[in-house]
Amino acid sequence: MSEPKVKLTLWEKARIVAIEAQGVKRAAAGIEQQPDIDRRIKRVKDQARKRAARGK
Repeated sequence: MSEPKVKLTLWEKARIVAIEAQGVKRAAAGIEQQPDIDRRIKRVKDQARKRAARGK
């Protein structure tokens, strides 16, 4: 089952792009497994979900 979409702020989108850019640099260096990048992106999305829940 898919989790509901959360509207991200511009700052949150920028954070995710920066995290993904770091992952791309690591991938270029040959590092394939990057669970920390996945966790950081999940943390940003979780924070956005909490923010949205508070606003309701």
